[in-house]
Amino acid sequence: MQDRNEYKQRVLISEKQIRESVQVMGQRIAADYGEEPLTIIGCLKGSFIFMADLVRAIPRSLHIDFIEVSSYGNDLSSSGNVRIVKDFKHPVQDSHVLIVEDIVDTGLTFDFLFEHIQLKKPASLEIAALLVRSTVDLQKRPVKYHGFTIGEEFVVGYGLDAAGLYRNLDHVAVFEQ
Repeated sequence: MQDRNEYKQRVLISEKQIRESVQVMGQRIAADYGEEPLTIIGCLKGSFIFMADLVRAIPRSLHIDFIEVSSYGNDLSSSGNVRIVKDFKHPVQDSHVLIVEDIVDTGLTFDFLFEHIQLKKPASLEIAALLVRSTVDLQKRPVKYHGFTIGEEFVVGYGLDAAGLYRNLDHVAVFEQ
């Protein structure tokens, strides 16, 4: 059995940094939406740890659902094709929707999710991401809430994986094979 820390790593973002950022993000989301109907849709599998901490940091009632899309499969690089593996079920028409993502990198999943959810006629649609790559054009793909901007390194931990492994780390690390 491989120990969860048996890989070459360089901690990029510590557990403490993540915790502090998530708390600030949660307070900002609560202030921005007030008592308006809010549905938070987590993009599985990568967002589940971030989303769990984020929803606990939002001191108000809200609906939670999940969508699972795939462009990686079990590989370390994207296939370039996004497909829905599991769709969300909660009706979002006239509700504010916040998509929760682990990372916005190429924008492929971002674009796909926005188009898919817009068809359901939400009152508004925004995204919260733990990580955003520095190469993302935030004018084209506005990420209203994000924790950290990173470069092009391949990262794991706090929900992010390498071929299905290392999601359970409490920090984000640069993955080196």
